[in-house]
Amino acid sequence: MADFSFLHPDWLLALLPLCVLLPWLIKGRGQSGLIAPHLQTSTENQSARSHMLPVILLGTGWPLTVIAMAGPSWQKQQLPSYNLSQARVLIMDMSNSMYATDLHPNRLAQAKYKALDLLPHWQEGTTGLIAYAGDGYVVSPLTQDSTTLAGLIPGLSPDILPIQGSNAAAGIQEGINLLKQAGHAQGDLILITDGLSAKEAEKTTSLLTGTDYRLSILAVGTAQGAPITMPDGRLLQDNQGQTVVSKLHPERLQSLAREHEGVMVKWRGNDQDITALIQASSRIGSVTQADKEKTIEEKLNGGFWLLLPLLLIFLPACRKGAALVLLLGIFVPVDHPEASPWLNQSQEAYELYQQKDYEKAAEQFRSPAWKGAAQYQAGDYDGAIETLSDLTDPQSRYNLANAYAQSGKLEKAKDIYQDLLLQHPENQDAKANLNTVESLLKQKQQENQQGQQGQQGQQGQQGQQG
Repeated sequence: MADFSFLHPDWLLALLPLCVLLPWLIKGRGQSGLIAPHLQTSTENQSARSHMLPVILLGTGWPLTVIAMAGPSWQKQQLPSYNLSQARVLIMDMSNSMYATDLHPNRLAQAKYKALDLLPHWQEGTTGLIAYAGDGYVVSPLTQDSTTLAGLIPGLSPDILPIQGSNAAAGIQEGINLLKQAGHAQGDLILITDGLSAKEAEKTTSLLTGTDYRLSILAVGTAQGAPITMPDGRLLQDNQGQTVVSKLHPERLQSLAREHEGVMVKWRGNDQDITALIQASSRIGSVTQADKEKTIEEKLNGGFWLLLPLLLIFLPACRKGAALVLLLGIFVPVDHPEASPWLNQSQEAYELYQQKDYEKAAEQFRSPAWKGAAQYQAGDYDGAIETLSDLTDPQSRYNLANAYAQSGKLEKAKDIYQDLLLQHPENQDAKANLNTVESLLKQKQQENQQGQQGQQGQQGQQGQQG
C-alpha cells in the first residue's frame, strides 16, 4: 500500500458538499415535531429510524462513489515504451579498382574522406561498418559511438581483406544481417563504391526486394577513368597484359538506388554529395527489439472494486428487484477500461499483443493506453494519435509524441516532448527522442533553404538570358 494514490484526486472535492449536507439532514431527520421523546410511541420511533435510512445510505454511498471516481490505485502494470531509432550501415568497396587515380590521390583515399565526413552527421541512432572485396566483412557492429568508426576507417584497404575481388552483394548481405540482428525492420544502407557489375546489381536487388531497407550510393570515380596504381607502384594489368583502366558507369548505380528508395550521388569536391546522403538517410526508424522489451509503469485504477459495496448499499432501493440486481452485480462483467479480473476480452487482447498480432489486439483492447500501443506497433500511427490524444498521463503523452514523430508531424511531436520534459525533466527517453526530432527538423530546414537558393539561382540565370 506504499504506492497508494488517487489517479483523479480532483474528484475528492465532491466530498465537500456532503460535509455540509449531511449534518443538516441528520439534524432535520432527528426532529420529530413537538412531541417529547418519552411520549412518542414505538411506531413513531420506527418511523424516525426509517427516515434516517436514506441519510445513512447517502452518507455511505456518496463517499464510496466519490472515491471510486477519484481512481484509487495501489497496483501497477507494465506498458510498452518506445524510442525513435535510426539505424544505418556504411558499406565500403575495397576492391583493387579503388586504387584508380582519377581522383587525387586515388579513389580509396577520397572514399575514406567522405566516410569520415558522414560520421559527424549520424549522432542519433546507431551506425555499423562493412568492408567488402571478394566477400563481405563486419568491421564494426551497430554502435552509437561514431568515434569508434572514425578510428577504424583510415586503416581500411584492399590489402587487409583476405579475398580479392568485387562482390557488393556480399557487403549488402552483411549490412542486412547487422540490422536484423539488432532488431531493426527498417534501416539505411549507404554504399560507397566505384561501380557494380550487372551480376552484383542483380544479387543486390534480390536481397533487398521485399524488405524495408533503403539503399543509397556514393559513386567514387569519373567517367574518363584512370589506371589502377597498386601500392607497390605497378599498374594493374589484365590476363592479356593490358593496363586496366577503371571507368565509372553511374547508370546502373542510379537505377539500383532508385529501385530501393535511395539516392545515388557522384563524388564532388565540396559537401553537396554528403548533404544529399545525410538527407536521404534521415528517416525515423522502426522500434528495435530492445525498445519493445522496454516498459514503463502505469498505475491501475482500482475504483471498480467499490461498485460491489455500492450495489449492496442501494439494494434496499430496489426492493422487489433486489435479488435480480444482486445477481447482475455479481455475474455481469464490469466495463472497466483499465484492468479487471472479469475482462476476458482484455486478456485475449494481451495475448494477441504478445503474439505480435497488433491489428487484432488493437481491436480487442479496452484500455486506451494499450490500444494506442497496439496501433503504434501495427504502424497505424494516425490511429494511435487519435486514441492517445485524450490521455493526460506522462506515459501516454510520451507515446503520443512518438506516434506524431513516426507519422512525420515533427513539430507536433517536438511540442509534446518539450511539454513533457518541463513536467518530468528526468525522462531520458523523451530527451533522446526530442534530440532526434530536432535533428530531423534542422535537416529539413537546410534542405528547404538549399531548394530556395537553387530556385533563386535558376531565376537569376533566366533573367540574365532574357
